[in-house]
Amino acid sequence: MRAFAAVFMREVVERRMAFLVGLCAGLLGLGGSAVIGWSQPGSADIRLMASVIGGGLLTVALALGLGASVLAGETAERRISFYFSRPIPAGALWAGKLSAVLVLAIGPAILAVIPALLAGGGIGHSNLAPSFEVGSAVALYAAVAVGLVLGAHAVATVVRLRSPWIALDALFTGGAAVTLLVAGRALMRAGVLPQDDVPSPGLFRGLLAVLVLAVLVASGAQVAVGRTDARRAHGSFSTTLWGIVWTIVLAPAAYACWCASARATDLASNWLGAEVAPRGAWLVTAGPLRGARGVGAFLFDAATGRSLRIRGYQVTFSLDGSRAAWGEPDFGLFFEKKSNREELMMADLASGHVVATGLEASSGAAMLSPAGGRLLLGAGGGMIAEYDVSNPANPKQVGAFPRPENGRAFAFVDEETLRAFPQVFDAWGRANLAPAALEITELSLPSKKTVVTGRFDRDTVPHLRLSADGRYLLGERRASDDSQSPTTLTLHDGRTGALLATLASDLRSPEVRFLSRSRLAVVGLAGASARALFFEGEKGWGAPARIVELGPAQMAELGGEMAAGRVAISLFPFEERSPTSQRAAKLVIVDARSGAVSFVGDGLVPAKGFGWPVLRPAEAGAPWTCLFLDADSRLVRIDPATGVQTVLLGKGK
Repeated sequence: MRAFAAVFMREVVERRMAFLVGLCAGLLGLGGSAVIGWSQPGSADIRLMASVIGGGLLTVALALGLGASVLAGETAERRISFYFSRPIPAGALWAGKLSAVLVLAIGPAILAVIPALLAGGGIGHSNLAPSFEVGSAVALYAAVAVGLVLGAHAVATVVRLRSPWIALDALFTGGAAVTLLVAGRALMRAGVLPQDDVPSPGLFRGLLAVLVLAVLVASGAQVAVGRTDARRAHGSFSTTLWGIVWTIVLAPAAYACWCASARATDLASNWLGAEVAPRGAWLVTAGPLRGARGVGAFLFDAATGRSLRIRGYQVTFSLDGSRAAWGEPDFGLFFEKKSNREELMMADLASGHVVATGLEASSGAAMLSPAGGRLLLGAGGGMIAEYDVSNPANPKQVGAFPRPENGRAFAFVDEETLRAFPQVFDAWGRANLAPAALEITELSLPSKKTVVTGRFDRDTVPHLRLSADGRYLLGERRASDDSQSPTTLTLHDGRTGALLATLASDLRSPEVRFLSRSRLAVVGLAGASARALFFEGEKGWGAPARIVELGPAQMAELGGEMAAGRVAISLFPFEERSPTSQRAAKLVIVDARSGAVSFVGDGLVPAKGFGWPVLRPAEAGAPWTCLFLDADSRLVRIDPATGVQTVLLGKGK
């Protein structure tokens, strides 16, 4: 302790003039009141602010000068040997000098504030609440002094000691900065850090505190190990500093790598549900990841367990299930997104290869042709651009055409033909349709020629969806705008719109699916019960349907054809799909040929796509038909032969 006190007092006494400079600076600051008069309102505030600012500038100057000259400067000039020639421990020398420098950097600044306080007539006379402001100023002086003293010392050690370590210092500094930047960007892309803003100031303060601590410990090692040898002092400083810094830097880097390596099987739950491709076993899902790894969205192959991490949720699939497209935010080099622009990404689901197309996905939803070779994308100005994406890395625009009028949907019939048809949701929309919106039109993409193939009547036009093969249009029209009113289901020729059959007229909330062997299934509510209707297309769509009563239900969801003629249906006891309702839901399998109903389990609902303008293709036993979500949002596969349930995704924390 005596050695520490001796070093401390020697440094302070040698540089005692700094305190006189601080006091003089405070006296000079009183001259600011002469501008408006000593006793005028606000003069006390001017004096106090001038002294606080002057004290801050004095702290900066003293901290930089003393931080660069003490220890590093004395080692470079070999004056530090004076202390080591005496019985002074290295720790006492280091602590004494740094403590003295901090006192010399802060003390004069405080003295610069005292005259303004005394001249103000007392603390209570200032509108700036000096009891708070002065305390804050002292804390700020201390923080600035510590940071600048250690920063100046680190720079002086690297520059003035002139050892070969300077090259490694430059390399490690740049490497640490880049590593932190890449880790932060990766954590933002992984959903751990917010995407629309920089990380919180607390994170930066924490990193700064770690850096200050590292420089403090490194300076101690510099004195204890390097002693009077400049090269060894620099080496011990750099080794200690970068050892600490890189230990800290590698921690978030490793965490970022761990978060970025997450797969779909790491999902704790699937709050997005599961939007499955029209064919095959690929689906898109999202949710929180286990182990505090943020959130993730994935393309997942339920057949093989492969997954592709994506950073977008609006995914569109080609009808054959071979390709997927989605938009991802455009991240800059730093922590925040460059703009609201989203780049269109495409994946070849057979190979699992993801390609950035360079196209902007922000202007509208993408639509892929049935085989995924063509892409339609909103181009702004009421136009739709057509691209050849046979090579997704180099898409080629091959045409553009006006967007269909409001109240119309459009879909691919094949790789070279688009069909537009009415899509009306309520009476208000029907009344406001333009005459052209009532037409069925076909657009040939190679020739850009449009042909009107059919037309609907304004008073009877239903909401229409197209069958996957383009042969049929399925119409739905409610008796009123009430979602629970009875719905009339009609089947129309897909090209002309001619009415082929009225499938039902008294069901509420019906759902429809085309099945294999020219069958069609309808499930809806009749009173307080659920009812299934099965139509045999080979016998003519107007032939009577097989009606199967499913029992009490307030909502029913139609799943896929798990095996030939066997259709999955979930029955809910409440009108909404709440967690309570889903837990009480019953999954049944209905045989379209015999009408037999078999119970499978509770809390299971079909995993299916959302918002398709085109109905799913008929495909008995397709992988997606065996996928369900349970009451805990886990993705479950059910073996249609044995009924065995296997949890694929969302196995908990």
